Amino acid sequence: MMDEKTMVFSGATKNPYLFTIYPWDSSLVSYGAVYVVLRRNRFGYSILYVGRTGELRPHLANHPLSRAFSEAGRTHVGVHIEPVISRRYAKQMDLVMNFAPDLNAGGEIGADR
Repeated sequence: MMDEKTMVFSGATKNPYLFTIYPWDSSLVSYGAVYVVLRRNRFGYSILYVGRTGELRPHLANHPLSRAFSEAGRTHVGVHIEPVISRRYAKQMDLVMNFAPDLNAGGEIGADR
């Protein structure tokens, strides 16, 4: 896609994770991944939520927090492909511990399905 780019987000452990950034309405393939819901403004990107899933496209399409993502002004999604479930969990928790996104505050929602 022409509008994609990559960014590195580091977790609380300082481990860097490379994410490919896509506009929210992009057609994504269904991979196992850690993902970040982002809001872009003139200063850059804010992480609204960090999640993980075994099938990215259907997971995001039917996410229980879809309305909250819209209300928070989501504009992009960052995707970090990770096929191993235990690694997805560890990476998600590492990123949540570092960024403490507001929409992750209610606990873990939308785990691997």
